Amino acid sequence: MARKLVALAVLGAAALGLAITCTLAAQNGRTVRDGVFSRAQVARGARVFESICTNCHEIAEFVGADAYLEEVEGKPLWETFDFISTKMPDDDPGSLSLDEYAAVLAYIFSVYGLPSGDAELAVDQESLEAIKIVPPMRPGS
Repeated sequence: MARKLVALAVLGAAALGLAITCTLAAQNGRTVRDGVFSRAQVARGARVFESICTNCHEIAEFVGADAYLEEVEGKPLWETFDFISTKMPDDDPGSLSLDEYAAVLAYIFSVYGLPSGDAELAVDQESLEAIKIVPPMRPGS
C-alpha cells in the first residue's frame, strides 16, 4: 500500500511539473521574432503602405524610437491587427482585405527589423492572440 501511495505521489508530482511547464510555454508563446510573416507578404505590404498608408502616415511612426511598436510591446498581435483592420484607413475604415492588413503589418515588422519566415501572417483572432509583439533582437541583447 505504501508503495502505491509513493508511486501515486511521484506520478502526481510529475503531472504537476508537466502542467506548470505547459502553462509557462503557453504564456511565453510565439512572438513576432519567430518569423510569423513571409517575404512575399512584406513586398505586398510595402506596396499597400506606399499607395494607401503614406497618405496619412510615415513608417517612422511605427518603427522609430518611442513609436507605435514600442507602445504595444508585450501585447498580443491581435490587438493591433483588430485596430488597424477596423479603424484604418482613417477616411475609409475597414476597406482593405484582411490579407492586405496582414501584409501591411508584415511590412512594418520587417522595417522594424523582425525576421520573415516561410508562412504568411495569419488573419484570424485565435492565431494572432497567440503572438506577442516584441522588439527585434539587437546585438548584445
